[in-house]
Amino acid sequence: MRLFSKIIVFFYTLIFAIIGVCLIFIALHMEGRYDLSMVIDSVLGFSNLYLVVGLSGVLLILVTLSLANFSFKKFQAEKTIGYSTNGGQIIISLGAIEDFIRRLTQQLPDVKELRSDVFVTRRGIEIESRVILWSTSNIPNITERIQAVIQGQVQELLAGIDKPVLVNVHVTKIAPREQEKSKKPKQEIPFLR
Repeated sequence: MRLFSKIIVFFYTLIFAIIGVCLIFIALHMEGRYDLSMVIDSVLGFSNLYLVVGLSGVLLILVTLSLANFSFKKFQAEKTIGYSTNGGQIIISLGAIEDFIRRLTQQLPDVKELRSDVFVTRRGIEIESRVILWSTSNIPNITERIQAVIQGQVQELLAGIDKPVLVNVHVTKIAPREQEKSKKPKQEIPFLR
């Protein structure tokens, strides 16, 4: 994570934590120790406002801390897979695996386009593939074949990693072939004379 991003998340967390603490102080009637304006005093005249303001302060602090935690984890998530061998450590970029999958499926005649995202989770290496098929394809057969090809080749590529490879295929579009477009009879438009 870049230093600039860390600074932004730190100040974001600090500002909202201060706002949350101020709301809790107001709810606990500690505002008398500070010089507050008359506007705040008139707002505080409402019944049950202290309870609402206090709970809002606690909620704001909890949400801010959880967002900061989530942001740090997301920034720190690396886009690599690594394993050790006798000769040293090997690190593979997930982008390289995505490119490998794209080139691998270009050989399949029923696939017009395939894009994949690779994630490393607790369950293993998950591959989310979005595919555009030609309309002449048998969808159950080709998707099963895509899963088998991707899973087999990626497991072979990552032979040193013991995690299972899970492939999810989403058919996003079915495109007509150019031959089908040309088979449509052309309608001739009669010209008025």
